[in-house]
Amino acid sequence: MSKVNVNAIEPSTGTDITLGASGDTITVPSGATFTQSGTMNASAITAGTIDTARLGSGTASSTTILYGDQTYKTEPSSEANTPAFIAKYSGDGSGFANATFVKLSFDSEVYDSGSTYDPTTNYRWTPGVVGKYFLYARIIFQAGSTSPSQAKIAIYKNGSLLQYVRWTTATTMGDWSVQITHIDDSTSASDYYEAYAYQNNATASTSFTIGDSGNTNLFYGYRIIT
Repeated sequence: MSKVNVNAIEPSTGTDITLGASGDTITVPSGATFTQSGTMNASAITAGTIDTARLGSGTASSTTILYGDQTYKTEPSSEANTPAFIAKYSGDGSGFANATFVKLSFDSEVYDSGSTYDPTTNYRWTPGVVGKYFLYARIIFQAGSTSPSQAKIAIYKNGSLLQYVRWTTATTMGDWSVQITHIDDSTSASDYYEAYAYQNNATASTSFTIGDSGNTNLFYGYRIIT
């Protein structure tokens, strides 16, 4: 095996250098440092891994960058926590039936990244993009001196119960807040989500309302980058 030791080549510019010939193998020993400050013809390399983080210039052609013995993953610039939305009640909610799940009509949008939430007809969120989503809903039952003995808040998916939280009490409370968080894997662009609530009280004729309008009662969701 031949060896060439070169410290400097003069002139430093305008000089063509050929290392080896067609069919030869050129090896940079372990522990040696390779510094590049120009354009490297990487298309001629047919095997192995190019450590783009050590080239000094240029752009990595994939989402994986090697640095030393570590591998780092970079997310494409198109990745974001969208679709996303935030909805609330524009005023107090109307009468709330006893012992049944009722859809929550969040009718005012705070934020909607792609007009994916319907605040006027179905009060549902259809992200339209397959992925994992964080979902949250919160309301306050307002009942004066009569308190429900049980309250639930739920997330529905495609019209069916997906997840709910239940609170039970024997104490009379004028206001009662319930909330839920859930992470779901949407596998279809047509999947949609809605928020529902439930209350049960000893006096079945008692009508509850969704009180304290504004940002107290919220329904929101966003895509999780994975």
